[in-house]
Amino acid sequence: MRGTPSHFVETFHDNGPTDMLACMRAYQDIGFDGALRPDHVPTLHGESNDKPGYAILGRLFAVGYIRGLSEAVSGPAPA
Repeated sequence: MRGTPSHFVETFHDNGPTDMLACMRAYQDIGFDGALRPDHVPTLHGESNDKPGYAILGRLFAVGYIRGLSEAVSGPAPA
């Protein structure tokens, strides 16, 4: 998210104000082993906007980004 709580624009997880890599390192440091899920994402061209923030293409990108950060911090997940 970019902006203020009352005037904001959804951004992708790699384009917001949070250092996501630092977050993933912090989760690794404390031994967090729970589930992670993406938050709201922008609606992409060709998608309906009937559920703003929850379109599938942006969420797929976000899941891949989170997975990539996880592997950057702790290595590939076991197969």
